[in-house]
Amino acid sequence: MSNFLVIVSSSGSQGEADQLFHSGLEVAQSIKSQVPGKIVRTEWVRAASFARHNGSGTPIVADARTGSWLLAIGTWFHTQDYGVGAESRLLDRYLEVGPAQLGRELEGFFVIVIGDTRTRETVVLTDIVGSCHGFVRSWRRTIALSGSSLLLAGLGDFGLDPVGCQEFLYTGIVYEDRTIYREVRKLGPATVFRFADGALKTQERYWQITDIAPESLDGPPAVRALGEKLSRAAQKVGRIFPNPVCDLTGGYDSRAVAAAFLTAGVKFSTVVSGPAESPDVVVSRGLAQVAGLPHRYLEPQGQASFDRIKRALPLTDGEYNLIEYTRILEIHRTLSERFDISINGSFGEVARGYWWELLIPQTGACRKLDARKLAKRRYAAHLFDASLFPADTRLNLVSHFADVIDRTNAGLSQLPNTLQMDHTYLVMRMQRWQGRIASSTNQLWPCLSLFLFRSVLETALQTRSRLRRRSLLTRRMLAEFQPQLAEFPLEHGYPALPATWKTFPRFWPLPKYYGKKLLSRLARLTRGHPRSLALSAGSLPLRLQLWREEEVQELLYPAKMGLSHLVDVTSLGDFLKRSQQPNFLFNDQWERVLSLEYTLRSLKGVNVGPVT
Repeated sequence: MSNFLVIVSSSGSQGEADQLFHSGLEVAQSIKSQVPGKIVRTEWVRAASFARHNGSGTPIVADARTGSWLLAIGTWFHTQDYGVGAESRLLDRYLEVGPAQLGRELEGFFVIVIGDTRTRETVVLTDIVGSCHGFVRSWRRTIALSGSSLLLAGLGDFGLDPVGCQEFLYTGIVYEDRTIYREVRKLGPATVFRFADGALKTQERYWQITDIAPESLDGPPAVRALGEKLSRAAQKVGRIFPNPVCDLTGGYDSRAVAAAFLTAGVKFSTVVSGPAESPDVVVSRGLAQVAGLPHRYLEPQGQASFDRIKRALPLTDGEYNLIEYTRILEIHRTLSERFDISINGSFGEVARGYWWELLIPQTGACRKLDARKLAKRRYAAHLFDASLFPADTRLNLVSHFADVIDRTNAGLSQLPNTLQMDHTYLVMRMQRWQGRIASSTNQLWPCLSLFLFRSVLETALQTRSRLRRRSLLTRRMLAEFQPQLAEFPLEHGYPALPATWKTFPRFWPLPKYYGKKLLSRLARLTRGHPRSLALSAGSLPLRLQLWREEEVQELLYPAKMGLSHLVDVTSLGDFLKRSQQPNFLFNDQWERVLSLEYTLRSLKGVNVGPVT
């Protein structure tokens, strides 16, 4: 399924619960164009499930003996080789072993909700990274749960979260349990939540990173373990989805996914998008030809009108740049007409020691991660205009993210700093950035990464840091399992093979690649994102084209904007005036302002709005 709505009531709040449930169904239809596939109503809970836009997903299932019910969103797999479509079997397993054990037996991308009539509890399980998003909103005697923060905001008046909104407008991501709405919180990862009598009763982690044994895998056993776990994940996908399509680009991670499907003997197709002569497109075409794979190239769409951009809101809930997601959405709409599921290489970078360059020269040391350095170099390393917010509420982004990192890694300071880096990356960036994209795409059709499977992710996290550096683990895995893919050049011109005396001459493009990477990073820090400055093919940048549309001009009139409740209106007006010039530096931030303001305007249409 793509979404759900659950209202948990107390003994004296049935009337309020009925009203909220009815309102939620109306909001789902009016803003998200969703109609419930199945509804459950009892004295203590009301629940509805919604199919994806392509019609896929299993409605709520119930147990005939106990009356307990279960709904699932996302794409889940059980260790006993069943998955999506077998929700009745999953419910039986829950009734047998309970939620914590069930959570430990699941893999994939999911939120599972169970109405347990034996205890009159509503039980929620989230995946190990929290990548599939679930949200909660509380009243005095009632709880609302949904896969959509937008839907929950539409259930009544709301306030904008000043921290969440600054995070979004400055970086494009909202962190920790925040949303852009003060009253709506995100459910955390790898957790069993129990709700009853209109309140959260308990929450229990069924998995955490301290459960694994860091640095316990090395050499050939680690290489074989990663390759075998990936191919088993591909087999599980192939058993349920007979017609998958896999992203195939010029990098390592999509190549590792293709290797897993080839090793597993699972039929699949590949796809790439982008400019026809870009390295990704050229390399993917050659890779597919070498491996004998069906391959599709999707040409970039033209500049989007605001009407096209608005169609992204029902999927993103306004918590992702609508202009950026419009490009993603149009690719997936095309693919969903021909295939069953989209497979990507997200999380594959974890196997390659992502961001570990910040740990040099103490990579792997058991010492506290330098939170301020990480915040400055990665999480706050964006070009943004902070003057939008009044000085008394304005975040110091480096200090703010340093605090977030320290909270995220509380209790982990004695572990290798590489594992601490992995943990912050998973919990902060992948849960909220990758998870937002994946949760949005799941509204349309199934999507998944093999690297999110617990068995695969744990293998990567437990491998010795010296083997993961410089992508060596992935290189060796490709060379052992699919050598023809390892030998084919990456997007930067050198092969995906381990570097040896024999292969060393093939790595001559490497210094050139790192030089370009350094210059590109310096350019972004000093001049802003290239999209904000460049004119494409002699035409106006999209931002200036959108400013010509009357609806955009009306939407971004400062005194009437919903954001005026939160920001400095004078500074907002100056920001928007400057954004109408070609050389405006803060294009990405302008796109987020547009996205957030359109979200707030859409909520006004359901008779709710920001409250100060």
